[in-house]
Amino acid sequence: MIYGTLIAQGIGAVVLAILLHSFYRHYGKTYLHRWAWSWWMLAIFAMASVGARWMALDGSSTMPAAVGLSVVRGVAGYLHVGLMALGGWELAQRRPVRLQATRRFLWTLAIAGILLPLMFAFDPEAGQERYLLRFSLQALVAAILLVGTGIAVLRRRESDRGLGLTLVGVGLILYGTQQGHYLLIALTGLGREYVSYLAYIDFILHSFLGLGMITCLLEDERQAAILASNEIEHLAYHDALTGLPNRPLFIDRLIVAVAHCARRHQTLAVFFLDVDRFKDINDTLGHSHGDALLKALALRIRHCVREEDTVARFGGDEFTLLCQRVESAEDAAKIAQKLLQSVKQPFNVGDHELYVSVSIGISFYPADGADAESLVKNADTAMYRAKDHGRDNYQIYAPAMNARAMERLARENLLRRALDNGEMEIYYQPLIDLPSRRVCGAEALLRWRHPEEGILTPYHFIGALESSGLIIPVGDWVLREACRQATEWKVRHGVDLSVAVNLSERQFQQPDLIDRVRAALDETGLPAGQLELEITENNAMQNAENSIRTLWELKRLGIRIAVDDFGTGYSSLSYLKRFPIDTLKLDQSFVRDVTDDPGDAAIATAVISMAKTLNLTLVAEGVETEGQLAFFQERQCPRLQGYLFSRPLPASDFDIFIGHGMPIPALENAGAS
Repeated sequence: MIYGTLIAQGIGAVVLAILLHSFYRHYGKTYLHRWAWSWWMLAIFAMASVGARWMALDGSSTMPAAVGLSVVRGVAGYLHVGLMALGGWELAQRRPVRLQATRRFLWTLAIAGILLPLMFAFDPEAGQERYLLRFSLQALVAAILLVGTGIAVLRRRESDRGLGLTLVGVGLILYGTQQGHYLLIALTGLGREYVSYLAYIDFILHSFLGLGMITCLLEDERQAAILASNEIEHLAYHDALTGLPNRPLFIDRLIVAVAHCARRHQTLAVFFLDVDRFKDINDTLGHSHGDALLKALALRIRHCVREEDTVARFGGDEFTLLCQRVESAEDAAKIAQKLLQSVKQPFNVGDHELYVSVSIGISFYPADGADAESLVKNADTAMYRAKDHGRDNYQIYAPAMNARAMERLARENLLRRALDNGEMEIYYQPLIDLPSRRVCGAEALLRWRHPEEGILTPYHFIGALESSGLIIPVGDWVLREACRQATEWKVRHGVDLSVAVNLSERQFQQPDLIDRVRAALDETGLPAGQLELEITENNAMQNAENSIRTLWELKRLGIRIAVDDFGTGYSSLSYLKRFPIDTLKLDQSFVRDVTDDPGDAAIATAVISMAKTLNLTLVAEGVETEGQLAFFQERQCPRLQGYLFSRPLPASDFDIFIGHGMPIPALENAGAS
């Protein structure tokens, strides 16, 4: 009877091993791999036990074949227990045991399974000792490993509830207890008469464990499917970078909130936030720094609002905020001020300390829209109004903004066609060298020959160029055209006139600016020393360290650098000393009243003196009267520019001016007087 039980036990173990191996190949869970090999070991153990019992009845238990079977049985028995425990431990910990530790553990058990059966193997008188070594030690190891692993699995059940964990944990404890029972029999000799019947209990326990393992796998897959479904749902409605709700989820919540407010006659506010000059950060520091900044910014915005408010990343560097139960515009203004102040604090991103600001637009339900789409659109419109007002502020939506937004959109569309249609034109304002009293250069100034409104200065369209991104191709065109024109004047008149070109903020932050400038010089043949690039103080100070690197690279090309509108920004003298600057242009706001305002006169005098000390060329902009001319002549300001000498001229008129306008009459008259 015992033979049949052992054979059935072995067949059952083979079936479970094959089943678990197929599950492992499909699902890839390592605990299935351990358990499959554990059942293979049990099958080998059962077959070896049948062979050993048959030889024992035949009276040949000391024969080499019988000893070999004992070794196989010992190794298989130890590995069966060890692999069963490893699989249970990996299930409890939800992670594989390290490969090196696994190998050491299994090799230790295998060596024990080899050595212990060999002790007293050929001593006919050592039957009791051989029995204790072969069975009692193996039973002790099995009891400790299996009961300990079963307890670990049941503890896991406290966080991952399921029938499978319960069956496996209880099965391992019962199986370990059964092995402890073998140890008790081996030590006391009690109950040996019914040992042969314990194989039936082993068979039942093995079946119980196998059922638990399969149940555990099915529950694992069900849980994995639930987690995958939750993850897919989360990804569908949340931003992967910041973890905030995305556009679809925000719109869904806004729709629900509008319906709720409509029933209760309540109000809500929608905030639309856009990071000012975020593209410059991406272009100069890279997208990884930009992403890190957005994550930090999202966290800071989230901390500024209530738990029930919804903060979402609407796309790119745009965030939206839904605040319910906002009673008045004053309440919304307080929230906006809190956001502005929080964002102004520096962000530590990598090795950089970044200062950013946001522009905020606000709309209200029901005053500014009765549906989600209208509320978001109007908040977006108000945000653009905030950008038009200098950024770093908030604007509350007003119906008139839509008309301005439509006008801006129409202007952007016209601008997109203007360059192709030849409507863009460059005017040149002469730059006067005071010691020689002659034209020494020109500043290139963009004009738009509007089909309906006539000649427009950048004041009327520079904002649309920047917001639409057209400032880059238009700026490149101005640079190439100005260089080409200066080369043409040199050929026609034999004069080496410098040409000054203003760089917009976005142009200056372009990572390939140096290549663009080099290409313009190569294409037109203009010597680098005749090109002067003008930047404003504020542009240079946006990211001072990057500005210094860019300016030095331009200087290495041989290009002159000028700081435009000097005195109106927030530069420090320490940075000016580090910038490779050739020219300072004194802003016309200090020139206008220089003969009447002692303060302006003192500032202009100080700047002239400073420029001489730093060996910089100074240009006074906006000279319009003879009194202003006399002031700068007296203080030996080297270069002047203004309507007293000439207004900005089209290229053809400037060509006539430099051909017949030297020396300058205004300077001759001033000198004669």
